[in-house]
Amino acid sequence: MIDRQCEKFMGGPTVPYAERVHVTIKSDGTIFLNQKAHKMMGRPMAVYLYFNRPKDLIILEPTQATRGSAAFLLKDAGHSARLIYANPFCKHFGIKIEGTQRFIDPDVDAAGRMYLKLYETVTVTRGPRKKHRPKTD
Repeated sequence: MIDRQCEKFMGGPTVPYAERVHVTIKSDGTIFLNQKAHKMMGRPMAVYLYFNRPKDLIILEPTQATRGSAAFLLKDAGHSARLIYANPFCKHFGIKIEGTQRFIDPDVDAAGRMYLKLYETVTVTRGPRKKHRPKTD
């Protein structure tokens, strides 16, 4: 019998990078999409961002609109990965992230919209490090 104080690890085993959909969000609001995640969305140039408060869900809707719209451009992050600088979105909706969180199971529908569940993440960094203070005698 498992004790009630035990916590289930939701991260799962490591899948080779080329095979996995890797999406993270950092404390500064930067959303990272690896090549496979970007491809699943149809390789858009930009996305519209939505937040479903009751479901604690971020939705990325692909678009080719880049000028005069509320779309966030996908910036090149190297190796065909993309970055979305979503800090204004996170601030507006009060989304606070500690360190870097990886979405366990990002889902993409037939229209290319990606669904990111904030309640299904694992920490991939531990946040800011504390400075060591020299010992005093």
